[in-house]
Formats: sequence, structure tokens, C-alpha cells
Amino acid sequence: MIFVQNLLNVFVSLSLLRISASTVERVPQLSLWGKVVDFNTEFNHWKLKPHVSIPALQELTVCLSLRFEVQATSPWTAFMYRHPDIQYAELGLGGWPDHLVVWLFGREWKSPQIKLRLSQWYSLCLTWSHTKDKPALYIDGNLLDMTAAHSSDTCPSSCHILAPNGTLTLGVSHLLNNGIVEIIPFTGMVGKVSLFRVWQQERSKQEVTSVNCTDGDVLKWERDNWDTRMGTELSNSSLQCEWSCYEVRLIFAIICYDGHNTEVYTARDIAHHWLRDVLPESIYLHRVSVFEVTRSSTEDGLEKSHDNRLVRHIHPNTNNKRFHCLVHISVIPSLDVAAVQNEMYVDLRVPYQHPSRLHVKAEEDSIHTTPVESFSTDTTIPPDVVPVATTKATTTTTTLPPTTTLKTTTSTTTTPQTTPQTTGTKSTSASAATEAITTTSPANISELYFEVKANVSITGNCDAKQILSTWLVSCLPGDMMTVLDLQLLPKAQRYYPDLQSNLTASDRMSKRRVSRESCVFQVQVMMSPSDTQEIEEQIRDLLLKPYNNGSITVETKDVKISRILILKCTAETDQTMKGVFEWPATSGGENATRPCPKNPHHNATRHCKLCLSTRWMTPDLEDCSPVVETIPDLDHVQVTADNSLDVVEMIKALLRNHSTINYHELVTVLNKLEDIVNLSVVTPHLGQALINIISDILESDSNLLPFTNMILNITEAVGDRMVGYEGSYTLVAPTIAISVVDVVPDQFGTLTFGVLSDRAGSTPEIFINRCPFNSTVAFISLPPVLQHSFPQGDQNQSPPRVQFQFYGIPMLFKSSEKGQTLNSFVVSASVTNTSSPIKDLDEDVRVTLHHLIPTTLHDAVKCVYWNFNKNYGNGGWDGNGCRKYNSSSDYTTCLCDHLTHFGVLLDVSRTPVDPANEQILTIITYVGCGVSSLCLGITVLTYTVFEKLRRDYPSQILINLCLALLGLNLVFLVNSWLSSWGLRALCVAAATALHYFLLASFTWMGLEAVNMYFALVKVFNVYVPSYILKFCAVGWGLPLVICIMVLILNREAYGSHLYTDAQPRLDILDQSDDFCWLEDNVTFYVSVVAFALLIFLFNTAVFVVVLIQIRHMRANSPAGIRSGLMHDLKGVASLTLLLGLTWTVGFFSWGPARLFMLYLFTGLNTLQGLFIFFFHCLMKENVRKQWRIHLCFGRFRLEECSEWSHSASAGVVAKPKSNPLRASVPSVHSVKSSSTESTSASSDSSQRDTSCKRPNLGLFVNSLILPRAQRSPTAAGGPAAQREMNPTPGWRNHLLDQQEQR
Repeated sequence: MIFVQNLLNVFVSLSLLRISASTVERVPQLSLWGKVVDFNTEFNHWKLKPHVSIPALQELTVCLSLRFEVQATSPWTAFMYRHPDIQYAELGLGGWPDHLVVWLFGREWKSPQIKLRLSQWYSLCLTWSHTKDKPALYIDGNLLDMTAAHSSDTCPSSCHILAPNGTLTLGVSHLLNNGIVEIIPFTGMVGKVSLFRVWQQERSKQEVTSVNCTDGDVLKWERDNWDTRMGTELSNSSLQCEWSCYEVRLIFAIICYDGHNTEVYTARDIAHHWLRDVLPESIYLHRVSVFEVTRSSTEDGLEKSHDNRLVRHIHPNTNNKRFHCLVHISVIPSLDVAAVQNEMYVDLRVPYQHPSRLHVKAEEDSIHTTPVESFSTDTTIPPDVVPVATTKATTTTTTLPPTTTLKTTTSTTTTPQTTPQTTGTKSTSASAATEAITTTSPANISELYFEVKANVSITGNCDAKQILSTWLVSCLPGDMMTVLDLQLLPKAQRYYPDLQSNLTASDRMSKRRVSRESCVFQVQVMMSPSDTQEIEEQIRDLLLKPYNNGSITVETKDVKISRILILKCTAETDQTMKGVFEWPATSGGENATRPCPKNPHHNATRHCKLCLSTRWMTPDLEDCSPVVETIPDLDHVQVTADNSLDVVEMIKALLRNHSTINYHELVTVLNKLEDIVNLSVVTPHLGQALINIISDILESDSNLLPFTNMILNITEAVGDRMVGYEGSYTLVAPTIAISVVDVVPDQFGTLTFGVLSDRAGSTPEIFINRCPFNSTVAFISLPPVLQHSFPQGDQNQSPPRVQFQFYGIPMLFKSSEKGQTLNSFVVSASVTNTSSPIKDLDEDVRVTLHHLIPTTLHDAVKCVYWNFNKNYGNGGWDGNGCRKYNSSSDYTTCLCDHLTHFGVLLDVSRTPVDPANEQILTIITYVGCGVSSLCLGITVLTYTVFEKLRRDYPSQILINLCLALLGLNLVFLVNSWLSSWGLRALCVAAATALHYFLLASFTWMGLEAVNMYFALVKVFNVYVPSYILKFCAVGWGLPLVICIMVLILNREAYGSHLYTDAQPRLDILDQSDDFCWLEDNVTFYVSVVAFALLIFLFNTAVFVVVLIQIRHMRANSPAGIRSGLMHDLKGVASLTLLLGLTWTVGFFSWGPARLFMLYLFTGLNTLQGLFIFFFHCLMKENVRKQWRIHLCFGRFRLEECSEWSHSASAGVVAKPKSNPLRASVPSVHSVKSSSTESTSASSDSSQRDTSCKRPNLGLFVNSLILPRAQRSPTAAGGPAAQREMNPTPGWRNHLLDQQEQR
């Protein structure tokens, strides 16, 4: 009997194989992947079958591939979908010869000019959403800018949703006439179309490109959907699409000869074993789900099945039970979709004999292989299927490296009917890199969840994400364990460089890559209750087994397994810019969905991540419209302790695009920040978020002056209320920093706080109780006596807290005081919970602040603190209780007897001008000094070489004044360069030389006034022996004495602002601060300012007296010989420059006219040498004649003759007449050489002969040589005594003699 039974089994198997063999060539043509439609005439087309309907869609994506065989010369249509009731194109795509056209709700949209080439495939995707005002068209992944063809077109009232149950044609336009589709002539395209698919979601640009090889969820590229009679179907291997994720649906039967019924659990194991055996190694199984098919749904088809009739005829006890099967597979490496579909059909259609003597036979027409974007995680059983194997719906999400981006949603998969049919079933695609074989165990099976962390090494060229998911499925038993989530941590690829040297070139090419990965995943274990430790060891043993599929190996180490005890996310209320969302309690791994507050027909989703600390992930609010769109909308948001962090995120998002915040917006934002601090528990995370917002406010271009006190109070409250740290904690942002330090009063000593910053917007670096560095911008040191001011309380009270604050934006502390500006960052110190302000400390708080603008010797700095009560409660700077300890060009150290916000003020009335004007003034100074140096050198050389020009005293005084000014200009020009060498001795020498020549210049200007006083004001001649020698002793000796005294009394008075760590450089103009000069204020004011003030007061007095004297002389002159106004002005200008009165302009460089006075001061004084050259060389006739006599050639040369005496200076006077009164007038007298006497005598005689007109005031203006005191010439042969006793008349007597001669 057993033999007969076995014989029957063999006969049935051979019969099934024979039946299969007879249909090997009959491959079902349901899928059109790998096929193209050839529209070789304009009348060829395909149309959607009546039983296939398009559902109502609020968003969609339509993709197709097309290729033109003939150049289009008229309008053409790729597809058109018409409204079932209204005569217009609901949706369509076509074109003209030079552009593409989209029809949407009866409106026409045109693309820019584009020309499609012949015999080239183009991938076109059309997307639309009811939230968008126009469609989007992509060609080969590139977005085209669509514009409305007719601006007058209006959108119908139903344009927010695509009408359902319309008619669709492919390759041509059509109309509806009484429900019959009529083709519109001459609208077809001549070419090929393929891969026409429709999705019910609007795809992004990235999705259009990345998932172009997946099939549609509304309309698939399948033959059963189309009426194909009017178009030729062709195979085409040139249009390939490689993909790796597939969903396989089929119906299979298990034939059992012993009459026993096959349970679904057995069926799942048999199906799993069958699929593993028949599929190639490149195809990996992810999920195998099995459902039993009810008798009512398939009994007719079953009775008609030829093979089943045969089986029942041969063996009446044979049991044939049919099952639905849903399989998820991965193809590694990716292959063409058409090739995978054919492979699956060929492999699964062959009958299979299980080792348990059961036979498996798949129904050929039910095998459908579909490329999917990702594997579905929720399985919905059709109504006609008995749920004998239920599956817990889970959502599997894989966290990928930063370079990989996938969209994670929940999907719903419908098990196919026996007869394939395309419906409008809604399907949301999901991205999941890890799925599992899913089964459900009986009621006595419990569910446990574990989290696994492991390091793995993968050898071989592969996609690490895919191979790890395949490895987990293969190594963990699918009937007990399910991998729920896989997260790949950032990977580091490593090679074996030590082996490379021993490999040949071909070996190196074939060497496989070793990738080391760290992964975290969760495992659901479904088994009978057992020891948790035993389950963990079982999982560990399974994971540590090496995996090798022939081309790829996986080795595991460092496996850490922990049981997950928290399986749900608790209910939570989330306050966001898009509204308030109340998320319900949700199981780990599932998504919660809530309607959007502003547009309820859209939903927001939030994933509950299953892990050791199961938690909510960031909600997906992409489809929701903002409720809080502007800062004023925050007034409607109520701050609570639970939503404080959410409100902070809202404020941060609103401020992101605000460069300026107005008054009312600042009020709203600061009030919300104040509420957050007062109502919430300020954790370090919340405190950092608050500090970041305050930093953004400080960096904005807003008027913060009315809110300074409020911002300071909020910042201090953040530090006072912060909890959740130990010892100390620091919060830093680009413009602000807070450090809180908990102290023990009895152990308190000196506490310091310092800040390092490059002042370029980067986050400052904070250090506590560390010595300051060279780049420290703020430093504060608290004295030990501060411990007496700490709050006293019981031992259970929190320890006292010292808070430091740093503000890197001086604009926050604008002061209403004119003439002063903040020249440092602001640092503060405070003690939390003190009963009264800390002040009048016995030991001062030391504060050192870096200057924002380096100060100079004359700049006045002031140590101040921020007084909250000044300026009517707006706050302001106050100096009470603070004093300056020391100051340099870069730092100021202050001593204060209280704690508050400290800063350094700079007197802007004494500070350099703005950089632009300062640069201009610097250029004027250096150019003027250079020009003056050249002119002074020519003037000194002229008067020194030509002996006739230097015979009188005014000329000799002029030479000494020019030498002093020349030395001043030259030392000034090289000062910065000498200082840049970084040698202090050299810098002191340069500063001393500059000081000396400046004082010498002032002294000789004063001596010019003395000489002028003797010559013009004194009416009696006074004999002064060694007149010029004594002037030289005073002019050069007095400045030398002053400089020596400065060096003796204060050797540190000379120096530079920066004389260390410097390198030689020539960019003097750009380094004007690096200058060797007096650094001590007292020395500067006594030795320079006071000295110059005395000189200029005397010179001014002499100048006034001289002007009065000249006025009297002019009044006594006849009207016919009076000089004009211009001549008088020239004379006044000459005297002003010669006496140095232009230097007095510097005393008036303050107030509103400060900048103008600085320009005037710089221009006049740097060009003083040029003016001297102009008035005393160019405008003097006798100097010009000397140049012509000695320097010119040809007709310009002037022969030396008696005319020289006619052009002599005004100091050369005529021989006096025998007028006893005038002859007895004394003059300043000095013993001269015999040569001078003879020259003066000859000059007198020549002047008597050639000049017979009375001179006027123009003589003074034209000559511009100050009167001199000189000896009188005597007659030849006169006794020497008589020459010494009879002085010559002065310049005043000379004028009187000239008047008598008239």
C-alpha cells in the first residue's frame, strides 16, 4: 500500500511538471516594464480601460518616458485626462515644436523654449499639489519654469482637487461625446512612450530623480490598465531602469497527499523555505507574509484549474490549500526592473517539492513583481482573506549616514485579489532599510524588545546599508525575532596599506574593500516566556556567527544587548509655529497623526522611536501652514512650563530673517523671554537657547537703548535660576557669555573670570581662576572679603552663587552723555540672592578691560559702571565708586568697591577722528612735511650760500628758524619707521629729537618776535653785544635744557605705544599709532603745551603791537603812496607764519568745529616751510636776482652791478643827514666785520643816488625781511671811535628819512 501511495505521488509530481513544461514559453504579459508603445502615426493611441478609474486627488505626480522619431511641426499630446462632466482637459501634457505645454483644470501652462532631440529618450515628470498655484514639470530631473499661457484664465471652483473617474488617453488628445471617447485629429505624437505611472503624492525634485524606477500607486505601468488595440507594443532594451527594492505578490497552493490541512504557520515556513531555495543568491528576502484564501472567493477558479482536477482525479484524499503571499526582496546589486520581473516569474512558476513531501505550486497569473520606493510596514488583509496570520503593524526607520536622505512614512499594503485589478487605493510609501519576516505566534507567546549595539566589519564591494539589513534577516530567525529599526552611525572606511606593497597591480584592482560600521537596532522577540538573560545570549550568539554569501562577508564584535522596558511615548502637547498639537500616547515604532490647526484637511505626523529611552521624534509638519508667522503673533501664545522650549524655538525661527527689530517687536520678544525665565525650570539646555536668542537680538541692527536694563535683568535671571549642573557652568554665544560658580563661603578666596575673543563675531572663550592671556579682552578679579556679603542660610539651602557676565556688543550700552563713548567690552559680577546690593567693599574689585580703539597719550579714559537708575530708569554710565588704577594704549585697569557691570569710557572730544578723516589728515601731514622739508632745505641753502643775503640779523634768525623746522619735519617723517624697529633706546632717541626740534622751532619763533619788537617798537637804538650769538644760545640751548631735565626727572616719559614684538616695516601711514613721543601727560602739558602757550601769547602780543605801529605809519603817509589791501594782507600773512601763530589753531580744535580746525591746523603747520620759501625766497627781489646772477645762463643771467643796492632789504638804510635829533636816536648795535661795514656803506651810497621817492608800506610787504639792528656806515677814513660811537638809524628812522627826501 505504501508503494502504491509513493507511486501515485511520483505520478502526480510528473504530471505537474509536464503541465508546467507545456507552458514554459507562456510568460504573462501583465507588466509593461521593458516595453514601449510605438505611436507610428498621429492616430495611434492607448486609452484607459473603463474598469480602471483615477480617484480624486489633492496632489499627484505623473511620470513617463518619451522619444520622438519625427520632428514635430504641429501641436502634439503625450497624454490627456478629461473631466467626466465638464468639457476641458483636467490634466495633460503636450507641446509645440519649441516648447512644452501642461493642461491643468482647463488652464494652459507653457515652458520656456526647449527643443527635444530626435531618437533620444526623455524622462518627464509632472507634479501638482492643491497648495501650489501652478504645476511643476521636470525633464530629466531639471525643473522648468512654467508660466500661464493666458493670464485671463481663471481656475475653476474645483481646481483644488483632481476630478475622479475621468477618461485618459495616451499619445493623443480626446473629447467626450455622450460618454464616448472621440480622438481629436492631428493632436497625436509620432514617437514612443513608456513607463507611464501616476502617484497620489507630489514628489520633490530629489524624489523625482531618486525614485524614478518605482511603479505608481494610483496607476501602474501594466497592460491590464490599457486598451492597447490602437498602438503597437514593442520590446526595448535601451530604456532600462535599475532598482533594488521590490514587492512580490502571488497566490500559491500547498498540495498535501495525506489529507491533512496545512496550517498557516506551516505554510509560512514552507513558503520561506521554497523562496530561499528557488531564488538566486543576489535576491535577498526581507519579509514573507502569508494569508489564507477563503473558499468563497476562489472555489470557482479552483474547480476550473486543470492541474487541481488532475490531482483530485488521481488521489481523492489530496488536500489543496491556497494562500496569498506578500514578499519583500532586495536585489543586490540593482538590476533592470524588467529583468527582475522576468526572473521572479520564471523561478516561481516552477512547481516545488518541499522536503516534507509537500508540493508547492504558484498560480502563474498571480505573480506580480513591483518596484517600490520602500518596503511597507503595515499590512492590511483584504476582506475576503481570513487573517490566520496577523501581523503587528510597525514602522521601520533606518537612520543613515548624513549623505543619505530618505523619506519616512507609513504605508498600507493591500494583498492582491485573484484577478488583478488596478484601483485607486491610497498608498503612502515608506522608506525603510530593514524589514523582517513577519509572523504572529499563538496566544501563549510573549513579546520582548531589546536594543542591540554592535561593531561590524564588511568585506566586499557593496552597499553597507543593504547588506547589513540582509545579514540581520538571515542570521536572526524570522519566526521568533523581528528587526524593527536599524541605525547606521557615521562610518569610517579603512584599508590595509601594509598589504598594498606586496600586491601586484591586478591584485590591487581586485582587492576588496573592508568597511567598518557601528550600528544600533531594535529586536522584537516573540517566544514563550523564558529567562531574559538567556534570550540576550541567544541573540548574541546568532550575531557573532560569521556571515558569508560568497561575495560578501560580515564579522561582528563588541555586541551590547539591553532590554527595552519603555514601550510607549507618553501623551504630549507640542507648541509650534504651526499650532498646538496634542500627541496621544503611542507605541514605540509607530506614528501618530494629527490634523493641522490651520488647514485640517492636512495632517502632521510624529514618530515614536522605540529605543532604550523610547521617545518622540521631531514632528513632520511639512504639510501644515504656520499659525505664528510674525513676531506680533507671539502675543497670542501663552507660555507655560511645558512649552517654554517650544516658544524659544519659535522666537529663534522668527528672528532668523530679521536684521532689524522695531520697538513693538522687541517688547513682545523680551516679554516672552521674561515669561519663560520666570515660569520654567531653566536647565542648561534652555539657558543656552535663551542666550542664543539674546545674542541674536544684540547682533541685530536695532535700537536697544530703551531695553538695556530689561536685557541685563533677563540675562542675570537666566544665570540665577539655572539648575542641573555641578560646581560651575558656562553659556556662551557670539556676543554674550554667562558663567555661574557655586562657592562655599568659608572656603572662598580670590575668584577670577576672563574672556578671550578675537572680536570678529566668533564665540568667546571663558576661563575661571586662570591667569589672563595676552589676548584677554576682559578680566575681573573678586577679592576674598566678598565672602562676608554672601547670603546666610541653613545647610539645606543651595550654596551661594557668583555669576559673571560678558557682553561683546558695546552698542547695547549707548549713553546719552555727549563727548563720551564706551571703549571696551562690558563685564559684570554679581552674587545670587543677596538681600542688598554689594557695595563699599573693604578691598576693591579689580577689572581689566581691553580697549576697542587703542588710546593715545592725550586720550582721557574713565572707569565707570552701569547705573540702572540713570536717565529716567533707562540706565547710564556712572563713575561713583570706581577709579582708574593704570592705563596703557590697549588696557585699562579699574578698581571698584561694588559689583555691577563695568566698562571704560573714552572722551571722544580728545580721541582721534573717524578712520576716513584720520587717514586723510595723515596723508596731508606726511605730504606737507615732505614738501616743507624740501622748501626749507632750499631756503637754508640759498641764504647760506649767497653771502649778501645773510648779512643782516633777520636773515640770520630766519636761517636758524628754518633749520629748526627742517629738523622737526625730518624727525617726524622717520619717527614711525624708527619706532617700528622695536628698540626702546632708538624710540627714546627719536622721541627726544622730535621734542627738541619742536621746542627749538617754538623758541626761534619767539626770537623772531623779540627781534621784531626791537626793530619796530623800540624808538632808541640799544647796543647789544654778540646779538646773534646770544639768540643762538637761547634758541638752541633752552630746548636742550628742557629735554635733559625731562630725561633726568622722568626717564620713562619718552617712548612709544608699541615698542615690543615689532618688525621693521615701511607702512608708516597704516601704523600711525606706533609713534615715539611723550607718554607722560604731566610732562607733555608742562614741557610742550605750557611752553608753546607762553611763546604764542608773547608772539601774539608782538604781532598786535606791530600791526598797530604799521597802521600809524600808514596813516602818516601821503595818500598817493599808500599800498593796496592785498599788499597789506600779504604782509599780515607773512608775519603770521613767521611768528608761528598758525600753531594756536590747535588750541581751538574742539567742539562742533573740531574737524574743520584739525584740517586747518594740519594744512597750515605742515606747509609752514613752503610758505616761508614762498614769502622769503620767491617773492624777494634780491633773492631772485642772486639766483639769476649765480644760477642762470644766457639771457636769463643777470650781471652783478650797482642795481643790487637798489633792491636791498629794508633793513639796509641810507646814511643819515646832519639832523642832530635823528642822528642821536640809538639803535640796536653789534660789532660787525670790516667787510660788512664796507658793504653797508656802499649800499647806503647807492641807495642815496638811485632812490629819491618816499617809500610806502609796500616796501615792508614786498621785502618781507624783518627790520634789523645794525651798525651805521661812516665816511671813509673816519676814526674808528667815531664809527663805534655814531650808530646808524634803525628801520623806523630809515622810513622817516625817506619821507624827508620826498
